[in-house]
Amino acid sequence: MSFERFHQYRATPEIREKYAEVRLSADQFIVPFFVVEGHQIKQEIPGLQQVFHLSADRLLNEINLLKSRGINKVMLFGVLENSQKDEEATAAYQQGALIASVVEKIKQTHPDVWVYTDVCLCGYASHGHCGVFTDDKLNNDKTIQLLAKMALAHAAAGADFVCPSAMMDGQVYAIRQLLNDKSLAHTKILGYSAKFQSSFYDPFRGAANSAPRFGDRKTYQMDY
Repeated sequence: MSFERFHQYRATPEIREKYAEVRLSADQFIVPFFVVEGHQIKQEIPGLQQVFHLSADRLLNEINLLKSRGINKVMLFGVLENSQKDEEATAAYQQGALIASVVEKIKQTHPDVWVYTDVCLCGYASHGHCGVFTDDKLNNDKTIQLLAKMALAHAAAGADFVCPSAMMDGQVYAIRQLLNDKSLAHTKILGYSAKFQSSFYDPFRGAANSAPRFGDRKTYQMDY
């Protein structure tokens, strides 16, 4: 019997290191944060041990710790109270929007940190869906224009990457057009290319207070 023997390439740490195809280092990690309004807030999220809701001032302290460990990239998710939301998700893109203001604070204090921002309406809309509705139907074309406005607010505040996650057709193109028109072509886009209508997202939806208040997301997310 003739066959290849690969155990010899795994025999010692030195050999495994020699033939390793993937290497992870601290500067490759992007650390997610769930940001809330207020001051001196650090509250553990129920069901997610050691994951917290943080106000901007506490977030800046966390970034100090990350940098001491060689990590210089963060991803921001805004978390609002239900009373701050409306059907048009206005709080996502209005002047003084939560994430835009946090981006500014980070860049003022830590200009060397790369800031990624989630661009989706679900956490800002009273109905909890990723888009807005017209006559009880999700309006894709209107939604991508609002996503573009949200991305513009983040980019103008200094975000390095805007990250559309709404799974709306044409979202990346709409954002790129608006950013280019506003002389923000240097802002990069990191789009979610696949997002599934799955209960595995429930812990995140709880953390971001973004669960849909009715129905589901099967018409615009992928079938698991």
